[in-house]
Amino acid sequence: MSATTSAKTAKTTKSAKSASKTAAAPVAAPRIITDLLSSRLHNLAGLSAASASLRVQRKFGLTLLEWRSIGMLGAYAPLSLKELARRAALDKSYASRTVSALIERGLVVSERSDTDARAVLLSLTKAGDALYRKVIVDANARNERLLRPLSPEQRKMLMEMLAVLTTSARDVLDEERRAAAGGATDESDERDEREADPPVPVAGTTPVETGGGAELDLAEIRSLVSRLNRLVGEPGGSGSL
Repeated sequence: MSATTSAKTAKTTKSAKSASKTAAAPVAAPRIITDLLSSRLHNLAGLSAASASLRVQRKFGLTLLEWRSIGMLGAYAPLSLKELARRAALDKSYASRTVSALIERGLVVSERSDTDARAVLLSLTKAGDALYRKVIVDANARNERLLRPLSPEQRKMLMEMLAVLTTSARDVLDEERRAAAGGATDESDERDEREADPPVPVAGTTPVETGGGAELDLAEIRSLVSRLNRLVGEPGGSGSL
């Protein structure tokens, strides 16, 4: 084996070990409420919704709830009011008022179902569909602007992470619903507390020892947290998640 080949092999092995070590490093537990994943996602969603609300009002004369309703009907019509409310994440009373306003503007039409005379289905009118096509193009442009700081690889990773977290969030919701109905004990809560990572000292303090005597590498933890911060699009301190 040549010296050049040996050097390349050693470099590759070193990189692989480094990546493996980084992937296995523990992540600091949130210290305050704004470090929680739910809090950060809520903040991100709020900022995105605020900009979308201003934009659709300014460019198309729509409220954000009206755009959500039009968007869902443009993608999935015909829908019942209940299904529209579910897909748009709206309270049924809000959905009803929003749809009534859109019907008055000639953008949405309600019709009796062919299979169930008691059911009313909603869909877009020709004018509503034309408006939908304009707004969805603009929404794509806004979406691209929001994702601009991320590379194609980071975008793909972010979408995969969001899909996994969405599934996990549904599981957590199901567990809480069972608990609220009296179908769970405190064992699951105790398990979650045991699995939660212990707090990690702030930068500048000495590393702490784990039960096995190994020290937590704070530099590696900060590197991981920094990568997650960049994916979320919110640069910040090494102690955030």
